[in-house]
Amino acid sequence: MSLTYPETQVGEAEERQELQAILQSGILKKAPNLQSFLEFVAEEHFGGRADQVKEYNIAVRALHRPESFDPESDTIVRVTAHALRKKLEQYYATEGINHAVHIHLPAGKYVLLFVSKQPDLGATLEIPHPPSVLESALPPIPGATPSRRHFWVGLGIAIVATLSLLGVYVAKYKQQARAAKIGVSAPAPGFKQDLIVRLRFGASKRLYLDAAGQPWITERYCQGGTAFVHAGHEIQGTDDPEIFQEGREGKFQCRIPVRPGIYQVQLLFADTAGDREAARQVVFTINNQPADALDVVDEAGGNDIAIGKVYAGIRPMSDGTIHLDFVSDASFVNAIEITPSDSEGGQPIRMLAGPAVFLDNEGNNWLPERFFRGGRRTFHLDSLPKEANSRLFAWERYGHFHYFLPVIPGQKYRVRLYFSEGWFGTGNGGPGGIGSRVFDVYCNGTTLLKDFDILRQQRGGSVVITSHGVQPTAHGMLELYFTPVKNYPLINAIEVLPEG
Repeated sequence: MSLTYPETQVGEAEERQELQAILQSGILKKAPNLQSFLEFVAEEHFGGRADQVKEYNIAVRALHRPESFDPESDTIVRVTAHALRKKLEQYYATEGINHAVHIHLPAGKYVLLFVSKQPDLGATLEIPHPPSVLESALPPIPGATPSRRHFWVGLGIAIVATLSLLGVYVAKYKQQARAAKIGVSAPAPGFKQDLIVRLRFGASKRLYLDAAGQPWITERYCQGGTAFVHAGHEIQGTDDPEIFQEGREGKFQCRIPVRPGIYQVQLLFADTAGDREAARQVVFTINNQPADALDVVDEAGGNDIAIGKVYAGIRPMSDGTIHLDFVSDASFVNAIEITPSDSEGGQPIRMLAGPAVFLDNEGNNWLPERFFRGGRRTFHLDSLPKEANSRLFAWERYGHFHYFLPVIPGQKYRVRLYFSEGWFGTGNGGPGGIGSRVFDVYCNGTTLLKDFDILRQQRGGSVVITSHGVQPTAHGMLELYFTPVKNYPLINAIEVLPEG
């Protein structure tokens, strides 16, 4: 058997051609920061300055941060690199899969690698009779008897086996190192990871780490139905579109093992099939309770929009598993989270208005925002309020935006909204002052804030507004709308706590 390997050297003309293919593909059209990052590190590569690329250079020259940028406290470069790495992986899993040259951004580095596409040896290379292959590959050993030749053959087999095993351990080590990496895209020390089951449905065989660094295992414990993949869809309301680009559909059953206790179950959906309202009913049961019917397009307000459905007080059945049964032909699901709970009332929601994680002084985990619509993000690490837990105010969403937060129907909630003015006012070096930014906040048609002005309310650089007894919709949603009166509304963080 003979194998031929393509040349690993790639000419600059081919490199530039592949770079232009990515830039013109449209995969970065909604992410100007990612495009600017890619163009900058590429030009440094072509100019022979790749070894001089540092976080500071990228931040100031590509991402337009001030010259006072501090990479120790501002993680924007790492956030952008993480997002660009995902986009490149997505591109070469779909549109660019057959390109002769692939561009990679290795984890932990800011240097591009242009490599020729290699054959998938793991899928095609088989050695059904290792001794005969090795005997033909090894040169004759002068004066060697058959027994001595067998010794060398055996030694060769042992070396191959050892190298294969070493490769497995190296791959596992790299995966664990990535999972343990601390930063914006990974949990801070103290984040609780055990006992939570995060499961992606579909045909993927790859462990996935989300924007918070949390691992999602591949599908198991299920029978029936059909796996689907709708790669390349831009999913609104999430920093992890990969979770919603594949799933399982049809009639199927899952038996997910958990330890004894009380759990909250959250199902995640995004309709990527182009369905219309009332065209597809997802009907399912949890632990043989009465069936729930869901029109994903109707509840999300359209296609390619992430939504969640939450169920509390779930205990494993007598076989030690949680039963999940999809009973309609039109059913589908993308992912499931099963979280241990201290009560029947469900888990709190704590989220930042950006792709970051934070462990506050009381040991509470704050995760990246989910289920958002509209608006834009920005980062204000240089103007944080000088108070405890100031990192809650590092990111903000601004514009005309809203959130659809899944909670438990019939439960009442305490909603806390965290604000800090990072633009207007002399303290921020910006124009204006009190009265420069005024907006309203509504939840499920009820006014939470009217003519709200952060600068008028804040003390010590921030404002936290708490609303009690907030009731979700009949479908189990807290629909938070931020509506401008004068200039754009903003939000830095949101906390939702069950009451009673």
